[in-house]
Amino acid sequence: MRENFKKRFRDRIKGVYGSKSLVLVLFLNPLCQKLVKLSLIFLIFTGCIGIFRREPDYPSIRIQGLVPYNELESVKNVKWSSLSKSRDPKSVSAIILHNSGKRKFPDFLKLSVANQFMFHVYVDSEGNIFGDPEFLNHEWSAAPGIDLESIHLVYEGTQETLYNNRKQRGALNQVISYLTEELNIPKSNYDVISKKGVFTHNQTKRRFGGFVDFSPCGSELALKQILSEIDGKYYEEDDWKDRFVTGWVLKKENKDILKETFKPTNGRGITKPEKISFTYLEKDEKGYPPEEYRVKYTFRGKIKPSCVVLHYTAISEYFKSLRTLEARNLTASIMIDNNGKAYQLVDVLEDRAAAATGTNDNCIQIEIIAKDTEELLKQPEQIQTVKNLVTELTTKYKIPLSNEKLEDLSGVFSHTQAKKKWGGSIFLNAKDFDPGEDYMEMILNSIGGKYYSEPEWKNRKSIDWAILYRNFQP
Repeated sequence: MRENFKKRFRDRIKGVYGSKSLVLVLFLNPLCQKLVKLSLIFLIFTGCIGIFRREPDYPSIRIQGLVPYNELESVKNVKWSSLSKSRDPKSVSAIILHNSGKRKFPDFLKLSVANQFMFHVYVDSEGNIFGDPEFLNHEWSAAPGIDLESIHLVYEGTQETLYNNRKQRGALNQVISYLTEELNIPKSNYDVISKKGVFTHNQTKRRFGGFVDFSPCGSELALKQILSEIDGKYYEEDDWKDRFVTGWVLKKENKDILKETFKPTNGRGITKPEKISFTYLEKDEKGYPPEEYRVKYTFRGKIKPSCVVLHYTAISEYFKSLRTLEARNLTASIMIDNNGKAYQLVDVLEDRAAAATGTNDNCIQIEIIAKDTEELLKQPEQIQTVKNLVTELTTKYKIPLSNEKLEDLSGVFSHTQAKKKWGGSIFLNAKDFDPGEDYMEMILNSIGGKYYSEPEWKNRKSIDWAILYRNFQP
């Protein structure tokens, strides 16, 4: 039959188009077949074959053996259900792994709810699975920035106890494997930016922030083990997609990349600054910023100052601090040495600095030479210059002497405060740092300003801070 079909096809071609066309068709036919095969191979290896995947059957997706939270006597009085938001199951594209540490299920759930957090599934040390049967339809807050897309999965204990608990790990692997396959979630932690994959809470903290502390929740070693056991692919942090590119709440820098990309356009030895107009900034004999004290920097536009941010350098020496800024492709507006002398680093104070994410478009950035807050408080000449300079700047630019309203970008703030709001630093934790709130309180109150403690900062308890103001988080 196949040969008869070929003969009829050839006769048809020959009769309609002539014998030359028949030769051409006979020549092209094998070539076309090869092209089709190559195209299919290309589709498979580029992931385009994903268009042929079946759509998840959301109503049928159920975790085998799951015991609903509302059937558990130990937590029946906990008002957990009121914390949920409705979501379209189609938005789910990630699984976030958390761990409970030393806390057992009832205490862990009660603490979570008390702090307005919640999770979808909990696997205890015996391999029992508790959870929300409607986990696809409910958005719970446990990792702000990726909650809408996530199923939050908690395992009881630590990565060390999980490693030695085959029964628990088997249940956990079963849940993750089932969900990834049913929901077409990649079995990989490669691309947290896309919000598609299996990630630890630790990884999402680094990208999206919204955390209470930086404990390694979920644990990378545990995820590595799980992914290897369900035929997934685990990536170390340096190999995460675009890990060294801007956009991460906790930055990670690569010295080689920074060196390649740092192409200064302004500053020392490149452009000429304007004359100094401020009393407490050092000048040369002609009224210009002393050239050797300036920084080389990339021009990033102009600002209209509405705020001031104070930092310490974490280095006790001026020129080493200057070189560090350049090595990291950063710049402040002003740097104050430990002898009390203040230097303008940029050509003009309205040149945009790059020192504190979220504030650079509006704030004058002041770096103060010291390794830590303790050293800052022992440098009286420097303290006096900081007071004088902050007073002069806030008077000229009509900036309030208050640290209350950071999100309004109007006032005098610590880098600590900016980090807690927007992140964008290579160092973050939930404690006071850079330059220390004791220092800020001393400066503001001594020049007639008003210092507000952290609970008094505007909207400090809202969810849209890089570091949240809560006592606990899953």
